[in-house]
Amino acid sequence: MKRRNFLKGVLYGTGGTMAVMGGFGTFNRRDPLKAEAISEDVETTVFSSCEMCRNQCPISVKVRDGKVFKIDGHPNDEAFGGVICARGNAGPSLLYDPQRIKKPMIRTGERGEGKFKEVSWDEAYTYIADNLYKVKDEYGGEAIALASRKGPHDWFFRSIGKALGSPNVFSHEATCPMARTVALDTTFGNEAFAADYGNAKYIISIGRNWFEGIHVAQARAVSKALSNGAKLVVLDPRFSVTASKGEWLPIKATTDMAFVMAMANVMIQEKLYDESFISQYTEGFDKWAEEVKDKTPDWAEKETGIPKEKIIRISREFAAAKPKAILDFGWRTGYATNDYQLRRAIMIVNMMIGNLEVPGGYYRTKPASFLKDFPDQAAYAKGLGNVKQPSFPTPTKGRIDGTGVKGTLGQIIPAYDGAVGQIVESIITEKPYPIKAWLVHRFNPYISITGSPRVLEAFEKLDLLVTCDVYMTDTAYYSDVVLPECTYLERYEPVFDMSGLTPKYVIRQPAVPLVYPDTKPYWQIYKELGEKMGLGDYFQFKDMEDFITQQLTSTGLTLANMKEIGVWTPPGMKAFYVRANDAQASLDNVLGNKSKKIEIFSQEVEEAAKQGVPKYVSHPQPEEGKFRFVQGKVAVHTNAGTANIPILNELMSTNSLWMNTVSCTKLGLNDGDDIVISSGKYEQKGKLKMTEGIRPDTVFCYHGFGRISPELKRAFGKGINDNYLIPNEVGEIGNTVTSTTFVTIRKA
Repeated sequence: MKRRNFLKGVLYGTGGTMAVMGGFGTFNRRDPLKAEAISEDVETTVFSSCEMCRNQCPISVKVRDGKVFKIDGHPNDEAFGGVICARGNAGPSLLYDPQRIKKPMIRTGERGEGKFKEVSWDEAYTYIADNLYKVKDEYGGEAIALASRKGPHDWFFRSIGKALGSPNVFSHEATCPMARTVALDTTFGNEAFAADYGNAKYIISIGRNWFEGIHVAQARAVSKALSNGAKLVVLDPRFSVTASKGEWLPIKATTDMAFVMAMANVMIQEKLYDESFISQYTEGFDKWAEEVKDKTPDWAEKETGIPKEKIIRISREFAAAKPKAILDFGWRTGYATNDYQLRRAIMIVNMMIGNLEVPGGYYRTKPASFLKDFPDQAAYAKGLGNVKQPSFPTPTKGRIDGTGVKGTLGQIIPAYDGAVGQIVESIITEKPYPIKAWLVHRFNPYISITGSPRVLEAFEKLDLLVTCDVYMTDTAYYSDVVLPECTYLERYEPVFDMSGLTPKYVIRQPAVPLVYPDTKPYWQIYKELGEKMGLGDYFQFKDMEDFITQQLTSTGLTLANMKEIGVWTPPGMKAFYVRANDAQASLDNVLGNKSKKIEIFSQEVEEAAKQGVPKYVSHPQPEEGKFRFVQGKVAVHTNAGTANIPILNELMSTNSLWMNTVSCTKLGLNDGDDIVISSGKYEQKGKLKMTEGIRPDTVFCYHGFGRISPELKRAFGKGINDNYLIPNEVGEIGNTVTSTTFVTIRKA
């Protein structure tokens, strides 16, 4: 795929951002897996969904002469608007990359030595099965941990671990939005909430960067709001691309909660909040009012570095825009150990303006299971069915992260996700008990979990490390067995629910046959592994087409329907907000807690953390000569996943360290200098980017670089691995902690 062709129609914007791209024409529909000859001048279209990040955007895949040559957004999906980001456009670059893993491999040398032999799938399955049962027999099923990024693969991957009696099954969410998840769950009783950016009149971002950490539908919605005259305020130590679209407040990192609490103070003192909403729908507001009564703008100015006049003005502007105003609840992982309290405070301030279940505010997502409680909406959709499984054995021990233990912080850690960083600690310390085997699916702990050197130390102690991925990632390079998954453009997956203001079902289906014949889709890998291990009863489906058919039986849809349309939403159904036409409507069906109230004071959090309402904790600020080290996303890459993809690597092959001009001058550094970044015990080398776009006490780099697997031939050895410098500190609710590390900088 030629770079000039890829870049046609692309606007390469400021600050390293890549604009979303679109355009679609009329093409013939044809099954790409049938062996019929396709003329070079015939183009076919396959509707599917992207997997270049975990947002799973609906896509339209263009196939010519049996090969994918272009990917657009799905033309009939209103939220995504027929567009796709740079990463999504790079799908063919991944698909045809000769550096993909092509066959199963078993390690023959020392860990990290890079010596492997290619084996058959049966040999790989046998090796894994024998070693998993060896661990189970000697240490118990709980000594086996599984971790993956979240997605449709979970059902299949997790079935292996749960069938072996392991409670230690994790997602990557602790390295991503877990703090927000806990805040939502402890406030509303569930986490299924989203923001209606497109209809908002006022948006405040707490470090959220829609135009670099791109979620296409959300980036479009924020753009729509701005085009309609909405105001955007961005609190961020760095001048991000999103900050360039509004009013930038260069806040001291880890002090965001002081700003939020001062907003609440102003709104209460000046009676700018929605007293009727608070009275009808919430409980514990009096305790919140007591907690913020001394959190004045004067106090917040000292904490945050933001002038009190701006805090007062923005609080008034935000309240004046109610209920069509959004104080954004964030996305990426926790800045500090108690970051979930920041996210709780954010949602409380949102509730103070009554912006729940109305246009331009927050809403509960609307799957079919939600609609059944509303007679006038229930006819629009029926829920997906499940493929039956027998009951899994009950684990003999609790989880290593303490999830579910009453009266502790583990009580509020999401059981589905867990504190994934704890796997590393339990391997090394053997507390609360040893972890001896680790199965990893499309997840790269070396890059994604903080404390990269400690992750390598953990790898060395394992009896078995298995990685399933498309590339020989850093983690795969240290593994005992590497399983080659095919790409998303070559496989079926379960139909997944992408409901927003209406129900939505999306399919992923193959656009072309397997490019490398010995790769396999994950569902087949884990079904076959399960059968090899005598666990076949947990995989009661013939193939993925059978699995999907079982899913769809209850909906009235068919596999043929979904293949043809790609995305299904209820015909004729409009966006559904519970309070859109009745400000006093019941929220009993929106809230999942027993109280059926928005819990500003949470008894559960009081029991777990002795913080029934959020309390402010002041985190240390850097001393003279040291800098707070922060990280973030770039528009042309996805965290740990895309650094080696040819076209994306060409667009951005490395990162640099952002440092304020004044700070550079003090240290005698110049733009482009080779530098050493030290956090004490660990160092990384890199290039310096001198800029006015960051606070003088802070430095920044984009996340996802600094690869150590030589098999990632394009990405190997390039850039700064931020997580190499940040200790593996597990936050209060299992979250990764990213912004409490201080570093020194010197010329290399």
